[in-house]
Amino acid sequence: MKRLNLLTSLSSLKSVALVTLLTVGTISASWAGSNKQELAITKSIIEKSGITAQHTIKQVQQDYNGIIYSYELDDEEGVYYHEVKLIDIEADKKIKLTISIQDGSIVNEEKSRLFSWFSEDDRIVTAKKLAKMDYSMLNAIDAINLDLSSLLTEIEVEDKQGILFFELETISAKGKKDWLVDINNNQLIPVFKK
Repeated sequence: MKRLNLLTSLSSLKSVALVTLLTVGTISASWAGSNKQELAITKSIIEKSGITAQHTIKQVQQDYNGIIYSYELDDEEGVYYHEVKLIDIEADKKIKLTISIQDGSIVNEEKSRLFSWFSEDDRIVTAKKLAKMDYSMLNAIDAINLDLSSLLTEIEVEDKQGILFFELETISAKGKKDWLVDINNNQLIPVFKK
């Protein structure tokens, strides 16, 4: 009798575990589909408005003093925005801009001081190096020959082992792709897959 109860309990546990796994799998699959749908809709909005990453970066370069060190296609509660971060060394400010993908208007602007008592932020050091060069994010975007089917999702300047480069991320129907562009020679650095 005890053995029968044990087998019945194990069978019930297996059923619960199977239902849990199926539910988790369904949630994960539907979340991934939703994310792809959101990105497809976002790409469509950007194509209609013409407010691409390149357009946004170019506009920020014209309207603000400073070095742009980061761009991201960011979402807040399912609504996507261009997020641009720059450093104005002369004014001692970090600026973070949130820009509408629909009309290019500035939705939010945050400014903070660069000053630190203890050490200089790595981003400041990198921005100072970038300021000495005649190179911008737009050059890096041109270097990857971004095709029309891809959406630029992130760009950031990096300084590792003495090499200054832009790290870019794109997404298309084929999936996500990472790019590295050497700022010194405008050449692609091969990205190895794990």
